[in-house]
Amino acid sequence: MTDPRWLQSYSGVRATLGAGPDVSEADATFAFRHAYCYALSRLQAHPAASARLVLARDPRPTGLALAVAQTRGLGSACRDLGVALDLVNIGVVSTPVWQHSVRLFEAHGGVMITASHNPIDDNGWKYATGVDSLGGDPAPPGALLSAADMGSLIRAANAFRPAPTHTAVNPEPDLEARERAIARYLAFVAESYRTQAAGARVVIDPNGGAASRIAARAFQALGVEPIVINGEEGAPAHEIDVEQVRSDGVHVLRDLGERVRAEDALFGLAYDFDADRGNLTYVDAAGVSRIPSPQAAAAINAAIALAVHRRSGDPRPAVVVASDATSCRVRRIAAAFGASVVEVETGEINVVTAMRDQERRGLRAVVGVEGPNGGTIFAGTTCRDGTLVGAGALLAAADPDLRAIISQTLIPGRTMSPGLSGFIEALPVQSSFMEKCAAPADWAATVTGLDEEFPRRFAKELSRSWERFEIVYSYIREVGPVRPMAQGYGWKARVSRPGAEGFLWIRGSKTEAGVARLIGDGPDEASARALLALGRRLLSA
Repeated sequence: MTDPRWLQSYSGVRATLGAGPDVSEADATFAFRHAYCYALSRLQAHPAASARLVLARDPRPTGLALAVAQTRGLGSACRDLGVALDLVNIGVVSTPVWQHSVRLFEAHGGVMITASHNPIDDNGWKYATGVDSLGGDPAPPGALLSAADMGSLIRAANAFRPAPTHTAVNPEPDLEARERAIARYLAFVAESYRTQAAGARVVIDPNGGAASRIAARAFQALGVEPIVINGEEGAPAHEIDVEQVRSDGVHVLRDLGERVRAEDALFGLAYDFDADRGNLTYVDAAGVSRIPSPQAAAAINAAIALAVHRRSGDPRPAVVVASDATSCRVRRIAAAFGASVVEVETGEINVVTAMRDQERRGLRAVVGVEGPNGGTIFAGTTCRDGTLVGAGALLAAADPDLRAIISQTLIPGRTMSPGLSGFIEALPVQSSFMEKCAAPADWAATVTGLDEEFPRRFAKELSRSWERFEIVYSYIREVGPVRPMAQGYGWKARVSRPGAEGFLWIRGSKTEAGVARLIGDGPDEASARALLALGRRLLSA
């Protein structure tokens, strides 16, 4: 039986648990069941005498209690199968460090206790694949479980009732393993994003999260001594989700922007609580603090990753993987670099797995982006990574060689203005707007209505601005004109004319019950808002 308090999706499981440090017996049992079923699925698919799993968490107050419950579930499953559990507990680290650690320790999988960018009194967990492939459609080693595997796990955990064990659990992390994991991750960052930016000034804001003891070391590995604010682990100084404007109209990152101005820094970087996202702020040429939108962040990261690939001399053709809700701005940047774009349904694991698919075809998946949240998966990783967002921004703001590549590609014959502001000004212009509304009860019937009504509305309202349209559907890694048989999928109307493109995208949220999301994307604000308004009318008809 499903507990309605818990949101269970392909990207993880979470609920509001309170200020901690304890959790209720019911919540501990729920965590136990998930862990038990997760270990069972890993070991039944790949029997072994012992199972190595990596446990980590962010510094939320309920993290330790959930870690204990998860450990008991893992241990009970191993005991019932006659398997020895080799648990590598690396304590408080970022999600990127955890995922790298699964590969580093050659583990069967792992558990990350986190609620990512959600409020501090929320908590939950994510599960990772192991170094051995499992199932018919596995995600890459160290990534989140595939949608199919996570769906199976959720169904099993809601139906199965293993008896909780109350055997003693040692919650203390292995400090040597933790340091080894962090050191290897820092080496990866330095190797992948080497810079020529000596003396550069950047401000980083871990906000008390999992990056608190990692972020400064990462920038030091890049040759920069960062200015750190809000760096006390477990003590956030502002909201966890930094992609928001408060009720008084002030953006969460305003103070970070002011500190960037005061320090005359290249930019500021704010992390979410598990550090898989990094949000930038900078001061433009006019002295105005700027905070790129998520769609702009996706475009920024794509341009940097493509330039890094070109500089590397890698002969493999470059590919950008983008979620179906990502602005056409990314497609335009990719075209300038001669890269192809592969589109997938929104969802981190869909992007990661498609990147693996491209690599298997002999191509180079240089970056994967999710426009609506700005999430970015860089080559060599299997998850979003806030530190790599900052490392890339450092290159774009201060590395002369990389800036030259970007300038020659995006604005040939023109000179790029200094700093991160100049780089962002060189990107192509595109507008994108998103809003939420109540989700229709019957998605299949809604899509039938969209398919029938959009051509009529296009002829009446859009044909003066656009020459043609194409309706496509997105489900996992399939995007095309064939409508899926699944319960939930994305609907998208692409519009185009010579030299311009845009889209209207509609899909029910998979992380917010009863919510539908709409995006209008176009070459200017007016066209993007017109597409969004049309979507609103279509859903309300």
